[in-house]
Amino acid sequence: MNKFIFPSLKILALRIARLYTFELEFIERAELPKWKGNMIRGAIGLHLRSKSCLTDGDCLKCSLLFKCPYGYLFEAKSKGIVLRKLEGYAKPYTIKPPLTEKTEFEEGDDLNFSVVLFGDAVRFERFLLASVAEMARRGLGRRGSVGKLKLKNAYVENPFAREKSILYDGREVYDPKTWITTRDISGSIGRTFLLRFLTPFRLLKEGKLLRDFDFSELAPFILRKYSAIMQQYVGSVDVDARRALVNSTGVKLLGERMSEVNFKYKGEDQEFLIGELVYSGRLLADVRKPLAFCQLSHIGKRSSFGFGWYELLSI
Repeated sequence: MNKFIFPSLKILALRIARLYTFELEFIERAELPKWKGNMIRGAIGLHLRSKSCLTDGDCLKCSLLFKCPYGYLFEAKSKGIVLRKLEGYAKPYTIKPPLTEKTEFEEGDDLNFSVVLFGDAVRFERFLLASVAEMARRGLGRRGSVGKLKLKNAYVENPFAREKSILYDGREVYDPKTWITTRDISGSIGRTFLLRFLTPFRLLKEGKLLRDFDFSELAPFILRKYSAIMQQYVGSVDVDARRALVNSTGVKLLGERMSEVNFKYKGEDQEFLIGELVYSGRLLADVRKPLAFCQLSHIGKRSSFGFGWYELLSI
């Protein structure tokens, strides 16, 4: 019998995101809040708007909304794709704030953080870099205690492949080649795995704080976040949500260690949670990919500010 040898076919890997890490150093004393993501986000947005806005500032009526770095990243609710409550969780960026709870910074102290841009939002990376540089020049901190910084380096990183390339070295801007692709988030996950939340998270179900962390309760939040960002900014959704939800019912919660953290937002006290969740079960690719992806995008309320950031560890 003749044997037919077929050439191996490479699965097309879609470019889905870039993770930018900025290394800064204070050159003046400053005071920052315990949780720094919102302040960093606000400062970047302020300087991004000043560098890119060409109109009277009414973004939602602006014909340049989807071409403007500030409008697209911070104000655009949808590109015309109808998804339920899309504006609540589908921004094309995420802030990964400093994890230190330190609030007093002296001259010479470091401040490092990252920003993820998803899909077609990567075209605004030079504006992002310029806005971080402007934030450093003008300073960061609480009112009355703002300190200027020096932007030392900026990298583009792929944490899944443990790769990084230089974007800015303090003098020159480079053209990095590093991307995070669908292949990077498709790796295997051990049958027993841990979700360790690095920042507090807040998930609401029917208007109430979710406290039931059975995996079948958590999975819909992860799947919606993945599908919304992939469809809006990458242009492809490659998981079967129905199959993923069925698979999630077979994953068991082995243990949890949670504590409460309270925040005041727009005058309202809000409760967040932080801690670790341990699960066991066989995960299909339709679950593994969104689960790995949401390490980049985070989950829950105000995830683009830096909340809901977890790391996934196989045990």
